[in-house]
Amino acid sequence: MVPERFHSSFSTSTLKTLEAQAARLSVTDPLFFRGAYTATVTENERRSFSPVVVMDASSIAKWRCTCVGWQRPDDLCRHIGLLVAQTAGEGSLPAEKFESSVWRAIAFAAFTEGRALELVGQPDPRETLLRKYALTEQEQKLIARGAGSTRLQWEASPWYRWAKEMFLRYGDGAAVRLERREESFWLCGREDAGPVELRDPAKSEAPLEVPLPEAAVEAVVTANGAAIALASGFELARESVTPSLRIEITRDRALKFVPVLIGSGGAIPQHIHERRYLRQYGRLFLIGNRFVSPAPAMPMFVERSARDQASLFEVRASAGLPYDRETLIAEEEVFAFVERHREELARMPESLAPEAVRHAQPVKLEGEVLFDFAAASHRDLLEVDIRFRVDADDVVTAAEIAKARKDGVRALIRGNVWIDVTDGQFAWLDAASIGKNGHVLVTKLELLRIRGSLRGQAVFAGDQKYESVFRMFDELQLGVDAPSPADLGFDLYAYQQTGYRWLWLLQQNGFGGLLCDDMGLGKTHQAMALMAGMLSADPSLSVLVVCPTSLIDHWREKLTRYAPDVPFEVIHGARSGSAGSSASVPPEEPPLAARVTVTTYGTVRSKIEFFRGRRFDLMVLDEAQTIKNADTATHHALRAIEKRIAVGLTGTPVENHEGELKALLDFVVPGYLPKYVDDRMLLQRLVRPFVLRRTKAQVLPQLPPKIVDKRYCEMGHEQRALYREVIEGRARPLRALLRSGAHVSYVHVFAALNFLKQICNHPASAGGGFASDAPSAKWEMFTGLLDECLQSGLKVVVFSQYVKMLELMEDHLSRAEIGYASIKGATRDRGAETARFRDDPDCRVFTASLRAGGLGIDLTSASVVIHYDRWWNQAREDQATDRVHRLGQNKGVQVIKLITRGTIEEKIDALIERKALMANELIQTDDPALVKQFSVEELEELLSE
Repeated sequence: MVPERFHSSFSTSTLKTLEAQAARLSVTDPLFFRGAYTATVTENERRSFSPVVVMDASSIAKWRCTCVGWQRPDDLCRHIGLLVAQTAGEGSLPAEKFESSVWRAIAFAAFTEGRALELVGQPDPRETLLRKYALTEQEQKLIARGAGSTRLQWEASPWYRWAKEMFLRYGDGAAVRLERREESFWLCGREDAGPVELRDPAKSEAPLEVPLPEAAVEAVVTANGAAIALASGFELARESVTPSLRIEITRDRALKFVPVLIGSGGAIPQHIHERRYLRQYGRLFLIGNRFVSPAPAMPMFVERSARDQASLFEVRASAGLPYDRETLIAEEEVFAFVERHREELARMPESLAPEAVRHAQPVKLEGEVLFDFAAASHRDLLEVDIRFRVDADDVVTAAEIAKARKDGVRALIRGNVWIDVTDGQFAWLDAASIGKNGHVLVTKLELLRIRGSLRGQAVFAGDQKYESVFRMFDELQLGVDAPSPADLGFDLYAYQQTGYRWLWLLQQNGFGGLLCDDMGLGKTHQAMALMAGMLSADPSLSVLVVCPTSLIDHWREKLTRYAPDVPFEVIHGARSGSAGSSASVPPEEPPLAARVTVTTYGTVRSKIEFFRGRRFDLMVLDEAQTIKNADTATHHALRAIEKRIAVGLTGTPVENHEGELKALLDFVVPGYLPKYVDDRMLLQRLVRPFVLRRTKAQVLPQLPPKIVDKRYCEMGHEQRALYREVIEGRARPLRALLRSGAHVSYVHVFAALNFLKQICNHPASAGGGFASDAPSAKWEMFTGLLDECLQSGLKVVVFSQYVKMLELMEDHLSRAEIGYASIKGATRDRGAETARFRDDPDCRVFTASLRAGGLGIDLTSASVVIHYDRWWNQAREDQATDRVHRLGQNKGVQVIKLITRGTIEEKIDALIERKALMANELIQTDDPALVKQFSVEELEELLSE
């Protein structure tokens, strides 16, 4: 009777009455529309009622019966109960069965194709009543206006009515058969099937004959476990063929890939069938009297990118060539395609690929390249004969390749070897100057760019005076005629002398460069030696040093101390002046004797007109990563200054992505890098001659060890609840917007991330009125570590990026009567603070913001560094750590990084590791805009719980 899931809609007495009187009740003429159902319920073969009910699989939403004028929600009548029992008592509801029936598939395909249909007779008037119950008010308004969705149009069509009549008459289709007539299929009734009213009233007594739309054939064939197809003499062989491709070589030397199906044995013989000759019905193909479907197949000829940094270069991996349509690889692309897929082509059977394709020998010239330099020069150009080794007995010249590229030839043929002349390593030849003798005429800078572009092993020959420039790609080359550093008054370590002589070689050849030694290795001293050497050779030269404001005093002190004979001026607002002078000197009237000008990035930007009128022989950019963004006003201002060469000093040439390194190199060696470099290996080769990087481990093995330790803590219940509240209230909505693809302000994302980080640090640092004694797992861990260090007699440096957090620390130190010094962005006398920490034995702790304390200070009196919170990249943290672990340190240094488990801090730690790996691969051995460096997926991960 009534399924148990609907019992709550009926009283106990109604259910008992229905069970007792079931034999006297009958249900006929059922009808449905969506979830609305009706039928004729006859009682004692005399009285008839027409109940209506709207329901789903588990509940009754609406009802009506003609037996009474009303029904209570918990006591529906027995007629409704019988209708529910008959409708929902056998699994799926009729409307659900109809939606998956062959009749619905046939009719909807015909309706979609726009086939006309006329039905004899009028629709059942009860249909109008059911629609009022099932349709929403909005849908009824749309119908009244003659509008509506595809679904409403379908439900109002004759095809819908026909499909329902077929469903009510034939059910699951057991009484029909599938019949093929020429190139189409028909669904026909069995001989004992009753008449069905179709288009022509004259044929209303004829048995069922329905032409099937092609889109409906698959649904009929696969219905009811292929029962209709099997009863009609057809077979269904699922996954009995395998998709593949047959390769043809066209007359115009293109490759055509023809889709085929290969029989897998058994019901389908091992045979190759071209898909274009087979009729397809959905996912099924008809072969003889068998409907077959392809088995899953591995993609063929997948194009994979060799790049592996999704955050820096877009990585594309196609699904391979399509199996459902022909593909044509044009002649100009054939060579590259064959070269990429040699192994896969070699494995193809003879029946699918011709021998010429299977055993093609495409070659990219990656072997020996001979550079033979002529003694005669052409003004500022070098003359060189460049030859590429094909094999032991054959070479091809650069002139031959250049001509082939100009003539549009795709490959030079040497026997059975195809030489790809479209290879990107030869792109420079398109603009190369080639003499009548086939020799290439290049500048020194162009020579190095060519060396970087070619992948083969370069071999030098000819005039020896060009060898040092040529070998800049092979090994570190030094200026042998550089003035002695000792004669210039500089006592340099051996590795510093190497850096100085490398810079000297660059400037001799008119090149700039990037000196990227680790922090604390004395990049300033190497640059000053270069300046002094150049001025000693030519006292008329002029030098411009540009540095952050925080390093002005650092340069003033270093020049005064180590280069006392070099006159210099400092141009920095009201503090401008010459060496040894305390008077204020306006920037418009610099001392004429000064050969070195020291200024700041901000001053250059604000007083560009003053600098634009002067020419400098050497420009030194300290902390050159300041101009890593080529679109900034500072970068543009510096480019406007006339200079012969520029040298950048930075320990962090890559903080976030390769574009930063490219921007720096474009500045110091303008015009060298190609406009677009999307190959990491090529970028590595190109930057090699102009970037020198040494680590402390390489050049200072005597430096005490640095031990990096990560300490983890778990938030307590109260702090965790606050963290989750922020996730729900601020992070989750932003994450939903990112996932939807909507535009999200990076300022909002950065603010949410910072708020989460501050909750991890200490709730009191996030604002909102939390007291300093609010529970904080990290604070408890920090104070314990601090006590342990101080009891051991150690000095400690603590970095945080949040001033409020530093204030909490300093308040704690003051109450505990622990001496401390501090540097923040607002600190005026940085030197006094660092001196007190260095010289006062009672000053035990140094607190610093990561921005203000990460540059230009020496904290070697400490032996413990605590990073209370994590910055967004490893380079910035290491830069701060190296204030302690640097030249002059005689103690081992322990670096402790505090991380709260299960929070954004763990995710940031993972990001830091990836970014550090990226920087190390490129150079061997604070702002909402930072968020732009992350992909949408990384931002979603950071904002998740």
